[in-house]
Amino acid sequence: MIKKIWNWIKNIFKPQRQEVDEHEELYLHVPEPDTPVYENEEAVKKEHCDRHLRFIKRCPDCIEVIK
Repeated sequence: MIKKIWNWIKNIFKPQRQEVDEHEELYLHVPEPDTPVYENEEAVKKEHCDRHLRFIKRCPDCIEVIK
């Protein structure tokens, strides 16, 4: 009985899920493509050299990658 009362109280304060029209969902939510999309490695901008896990400002290679 206490569990039912507790769940009833929780449901009062839980935000209600808003329903979306099927046609509206097609235009608002873009589905994932069926074919995988690969990014070109040259197009992805590197933030540091391959020797570190992050950018180090005194490393000449890291500075060179950014330029």
